[in-house]
Amino acid sequence: MKWFTETDISVAYDDQLLELLAQSNCSQVLIGFETALPAGLKGLDKANWKYRQFDSYLKAIDKIQSAGISVNGCFILGFDTDTPETFAETAGFIQESRLSEVQVTMLTPFPNTALYHQLKKEHRLLADPFWNKCTLFDATFRPKNFSVADFEVYFQDLMRSVYSEERVAQRRATFKQLLRNKILPNGNEHI
Repeated sequence: MKWFTETDISVAYDDQLLELLAQSNCSQVLIGFETALPAGLKGLDKANWKYRQFDSYLKAIDKIQSAGISVNGCFILGFDTDTPETFAETAGFIQESRLSEVQVTMLTPFPNTALYHQLKKEHRLLADPFWNKCTLFDATFRPKNFSVADFEVYFQDLMRSVYSEERVAQRRATFKQLLRNKILPNGNEHI
């Protein structure tokens, strides 16, 4: 049986755990990288852990995928540090990282969260309540550095680029090439 899990990049720092994941037929880990820019990670968690890990992202992705485990990298657009250039930089990071799978979403201030209360206080929510728009693909607030209309256009352009048939096929082919003729820790050939 193949399975997947959610984790952070620290799994790449634990050789024994990574080997056990591969032996147990873990086929994919979903990792929330959040943003392709280190500035967007500052203050995202209390200890700035993700910010401190940013320089290790590419090496960690490579190590996990070299163990035969696909990495589904998750990115959020709409942080206050994001600019129009962030969308192109995200596409570039995804390409450079050789992630096998990608998930791109819009920042969504779910009702009654700290982000929701912050944006409500700043009068940046587009509607309240808005549960029907909590899809991760609908704009629910006014971004700091561009209009809502521009946010939607930049996001749609990024989605078309990242999820084009060509890019998806390229990511999968790159991952398969990485694993071609590779013997996994459990002794089985992956491909």
